Amino acid sequence: MKSRYLLPHFYKKIGGILFLLFLALYLITLTGISIKWLSTEKSELSVDGFADEVIVTGLVISLLMIAFSKEKNEDEFIATVRLESLQWGIYINYGLLVIATWAFYGLNFFSVMIYNMFTPLVFFILRFHYVIIKNRRTLPS
Repeated sequence: MKSRYLLPHFYKKIGGILFLLFLALYLITLTGISIKWLSTEKSELSVDGFADEVIVTGLVISLLMIAFSKEKNEDEFIATVRLESLQWGIYINYGLLVIATWAFYGLNFFSVMIYNMFTPLVFFILRFHYVIIKNRRTLPS
């Protein structure tokens, strides 16, 4: 089966490395440490200039690279699992969003919406790779 809209397989490794890099950068900023080359100084207060934008962009691009890169052996089974995983990820994402809508308010809800940008891709990647690994284990050697 010809997949016209998938990236070459080596992008998956590049995306994984970038994801770890930007996740580490995100965790560093959560601790309150200001990243000097991504911040600006204004009247003795350190304000994150564009650290959030760089981190979000990096996380989104890296997750897209992981999610939509071809497998080594791209066939109809992989295409079916890819479609089912994408549907599954969207269902779970919006189910959690409905729950979060009623459970969180104010700035907590805003935080949920920020994380909600990433959850469809994360759920898709997790389920897709889980099914692929599970299938490889059940096949006779």
